[in-house]
Amino acid sequence: MAKKNFKTGIDGLLQSSISEEKETSKEKKRSDLGSMKATYYLNIELLNQIKAIAFYERKSIGKIINEALKKYISRYKNLNDAKEIYGDINGK
Repeated sequence: MAKKNFKTGIDGLLQSSISEEKETSKEKKRSDLGSMKATYYLNIELLNQIKAIAFYERKSIGKIINEALKKYISRYKNLNDAKEIYGDINGK
């Protein structure tokens, strides 16, 4: 394992895990049919906290965000009703 350079901040600490993710095969990424790439704006402080949690847990940032969203969504008992209404609004 390479020596870490702490002068680059949290991004430098996460660099080794990012490079390992890039090395995963395209077949593995294609087999993950339950995912979709999306772009959102996040509060900088919130993103830095997510990066720190990802580093501490040795998980990807996306995995941390997915886990947090799943916990948030699980609080809603009438989510199916909301999905039906949302689907009606969007013509689904």
